[in-house]
Formats: sequence, C-alpha cells, structure tokens
Amino acid sequence: MLPLYPVGEVNWLTSQALYHGLPVLGEEGVILCWPKESYVSLGCHQDWDEFDESSNIPAIRRQVGGSLVYLDNQQVFFQVIADPSKHPRLKTPEQWYHFALYPVIASLKHLGFEARFKAPADILVDDRKISGNAGGQIEDSAVVVGNILLEFSPENMARVRAGSTLLKGAFAEAMARHLVTLNALTAPGRVWTREEVMRLLARFFHQEMGAEIQDSIPWDRWDEVLDQTGKRLLQPEWLHAAGYRPPYHQVKVREGVYLRQTRRDRYPEVIAEVNTESKVITALWNCPVQFSLPLNAAGIGEQIQDSPLRLILYELLDVRTKDPMLS
Repeated sequence: MLPLYPVGEVNWLTSQALYHGLPVLGEEGVILCWPKESYVSLGCHQDWDEFDESSNIPAIRRQVGGSLVYLDNQQVFFQVIADPSKHPRLKTPEQWYHFALYPVIASLKHLGFEARFKAPADILVDDRKISGNAGGQIEDSAVVVGNILLEFSPENMARVRAGSTLLKGAFAEAMARHLVTLNALTAPGRVWTREEVMRLLARFFHQEMGAEIQDSIPWDRWDEVLDQTGKRLLQPEWLHAAGYRPPYHQVKVREGVYLRQTRRDRYPEVIAEVNTESKVITALWNCPVQFSLPLNAAGIGEQIQDSPLRLILYELLDVRTKDPMLS
C-alpha cells in the first residue's frame, strides 16, 4: 500500500519538486498539495516558445507529458508515485491512469457528479473537464499527476500561452465551454476549501487504493533532495530544450479538443477548434467564408472553393495533401 501524505500548501517550486524528488529517493507515495503562488508548468515534450514570457509568472518544465498548464491555489494537486516492480498487473499507460485516477473519479461520484475517465488523461463531469492529468516515468518510478479545479480563470490560462491576441481570445472562449469547476457544480453559496477537498481525496485514495494516510510529513528526509530537484528543474538547458513543434500553433482545451492556428502567411488569423476524435472542425474564428459546422474533410472539399484556405483547413485537421503549398 502506498503512503499518503496530506502535505497541503507549499511554495510553487516544491509543488513540482515533490513528485520529481520521491523517485530520486526511491520512495512511493500519494502527495496531496497546492501551491501558494501561481505558475506555469510545461510538459516535457513541449517547446519553451509556447509560453508567453511577458506574462511575468514563474515557469517550470516537468519530466512527464501533457500540455502547458496554468496552476494556482484554486487547484488541489494529487501526485501518485509508484514502483512498477511492486505493481506487476499495471503494464500500460492506460492501466496506470486508471489506477491513479479512479479514486478521484470515485470521490466526485460520491458528491453526486457524473464523473468519468476520458482517455488518455482527463476526468470529465457532464463532458466538461474538471481534472487534467499527466504521466510518465521518472527514474524507476511510474508517476501520474493531476488536479481538481475549485475555481479556474480561462483568461489567466490564455494569458500565459504564446500566440496572437486572437488565439488567446479564442482559447479563453473555448475553455469556458469545455471546463468546469467544483464550485460551479455545487449549489449556490457552497464554496469548497482546499482542505476539504484534500480530506475528500485522502478518504477515497485510502478507500479505493488502500493508501495509508500519514500523520506527519518527513521533511527532514526529503528536504535536501527536494532542494536539489527544484534547482535542476530550473536549469536553462532543461527549460529551453527543443520540444515538438507541429505545423500550426496549438493549444489543448481538453482531451480530444484543440485550438489550431496556421503558421503560414496565408490566412494567418484563421483559428479552428478541432475535435481530433471525430476529425471535425467544431468552431472557427476570423474565417473569410461562412459555412455550416461541424466540418469534416469531405465538407471542406465540398464547401470551400478558395484553394489556399481549403488546404490550410485540411492541415489544421491533419488531413494529408500533396499540394506543394503544404510541403
């Protein structure tokens, strides 16, 4: 059984160093915490250029996947660190996500919400994201980290993402439609505290996973490694390492829903909301042509006569073409 540490409030860097440091120590655990300060966390495969440095907010690059996220003290973090050799039945990323996220889903269902897992790593309530998660391997440990949103500002999230004013505005609008918070789901006048949510999560990690709630936090054993880990995560060569750069500007709204804006000179202001599961465009901003939505690849070919615009929309939808314009 994993030890569960109800850490509570820590500084922003410690909130990341905890789940990076326990694998270095060779320890398992479930960490529940939240940061005092707001900051940005980039996924390990992302490019630093996706962060808007003019937002004047601390930023870190984590060693697990996922997208760039804005984090603050209106979110309660859960961080699951486990030794795969002690959990031989968990072999695939999906199995690890189910293992780590089921207690969170159970806690939301206990409150009466229709929570469900959305592969690969989201938790939805009524098809809106309430918990975004990421996972990977750090040292010899399997790690899954995530949060419960008590409150959330789409405007703050859009502010820290690099991109045009148009893209930031579209991103904030899309997030307002696709995200939901615990307080928004609760009856008017009921405001959740972070401590209440931490106790709720601790209860269900104990009930569903068998995690053993600890009475104290072993800072004396952890502090030196956490300090070293935090400094390592802020090294410029790590922060600015090259990441994956798609042929369009892209921001993730939730699993399966992305905003994309071409990097090309033709129609640079066109922004598409793309459902990557259905392979359709569900919303458009600044498009010079009006047509019915949702729009799939066949609809693009049928409805759009402007060749450059048609090819750009194909690209945003990840439809391969042989046109030299997109080569």
